[in-house]
Amino acid sequence: MSSSNKIKYCRCFVKLLAFIAKPALFVLLVLVSFATFGQEQPIAKPARCDYIQKEDTLINFKFSFYNLNQDFQINSNNNTILLKPNFTLKTRFFVNYRFITAAIAFAPKFIPGNRDSNLRGQTHSFTFNLNFFMNHWVQEFQYNKTKGFYLSNTADYEAPDWEEGKDPFIQFPDLKFTVFRGATSYLTNSNFSLKAIRNHTEIQKKSAGSFMPSFIYSYYTINNSESGEESYQNSKNFEGLLAIWYMHTFVFHKNWYISGGISPAAGYSITKLYTFVSEKMYTEYYHEPIFRINEQINFGINIKRFFTGVQLLASQTTERQGASKTKQMNYYSTFQVFAGYRFKAPKFLKRKM
Repeated sequence: MSSSNKIKYCRCFVKLLAFIAKPALFVLLVLVSFATFGQEQPIAKPARCDYIQKEDTLINFKFSFYNLNQDFQINSNNNTILLKPNFTLKTRFFVNYRFITAAIAFAPKFIPGNRDSNLRGQTHSFTFNLNFFMNHWVQEFQYNKTKGFYLSNTADYEAPDWEEGKDPFIQFPDLKFTVFRGATSYLTNSNFSLKAIRNHTEIQKKSAGSFMPSFIYSYYTINNSESGEESYQNSKNFEGLLAIWYMHTFVFHKNWYISGGISPAAGYSITKLYTFVSEKMYTEYYHEPIFRINEQINFGINIKRFFTGVQLLASQTTERQGASKTKQMNYYSTFQVFAGYRFKAPKFLKRKM
């Protein structure tokens, strides 16, 4: 590699570290401030009791089934690649107490739609969430790992006699998508309860809405190095976005509610792309703007001990890779059915919290 290329890559790497360091420092400061918020201190504008009923002294367990449509679409010149994981339904278990929410999710094999491995291959998926709700501030963390994808538009690349439902799709069993994601948000209206629709430690008694500015940051990798192919690509990616949510909950017939929200988001992404060809590695850097739209709808009933409902989440992301005409679009949507119950918290939890 020439000295000029080395200098170029060194400069790109320094820019990458500088870009990551700023949000990382911001997150650290936010977490330190949360430690302060966690102590007993007055709220400037407390929620009126006729708007929000607190149930955070009870511990609640929530169980849900949800489908997950997570597509990776890459458009380059006249070619389209559409990758999907092979599962129909996932299960998620939540534990919620006071200001903390923890959840794990996976795709069990006993669900019939998750066992279609002959035609679409096997997908292994695991998700862990940890969220904190402190006064106006909301801090969210997520870890997700998915391995095994298939090309859903296989018909565009196979022979004309290829038949869906009979012939296997083109599969990428060693393709792994791993993501660490966080979001720091601030609720502007004390009379709107995000907890009533997220972790159910509160009940919204009267209709209310709120803006919620958010800073979203993600580090994710796409890895296909275990495929055994002579040529393949891996990537490391960092995203930072600013989003502005508006959410509104309408309460009717006492404890029934319907809630909706929408959020435009814009930011920047940095990608380090590794291309391996005949045991040689080539590295490229891309830093491009990224745009996203998020939507959500919630409907359910929330009473003293029991709550249940449905939720629809969706997002659409568009970004362009470098100066090329390659355009990557990610689509995400999930429909969730959930139910939960509130129990008296153990005495040791009450003493410590």
